Amino acid sequence: MRKAACALFLALLAVAATAPADPVCHLRAPQRVVLFGAGDDPSVLLWDSRFRLRAYHLASFDEAQAMLSRALLVSGGTRAVTLSCIGNFVQPRYGLSLDDALFVRILTGPLHGRTGWVIGSDARVMR
Repeated sequence: MRKAACALFLALLAVAATAPADPVCHLRAPQRVVLFGAGDDPSVLLWDSRFRLRAYHLASFDEAQAMLSRALLVSGGTRAVTLSCIGNFVQPRYGLSLDDALFVRILTGPLHGRTGWVIGSDARVMR
């Protein structure tokens, strides 16, 4: 029994060692981006935590409203630079596809110098 458990542990360890570390991100650091929300409102929410970003996109309407006090509203067109990316971290409540979580530093506007997390689909690469 002990040998079987040890063999199973070693097999799981080998599988974990060969698994990719992170899913591929669409943007790499440092990448200059313009923040622009999808839909009718071009504003973007800048979150203090990537876990709150993910929770907001999975939340019901009432839960999302309660969470908004932890986010800053960034005007559409604000320029930023990506500092980090976590691929396929956010799943919208009614969406089937996963999205990246981007850690950015704001470069323009009243929030210049602030850092926080945004969803990857709200960032467009500057050319």
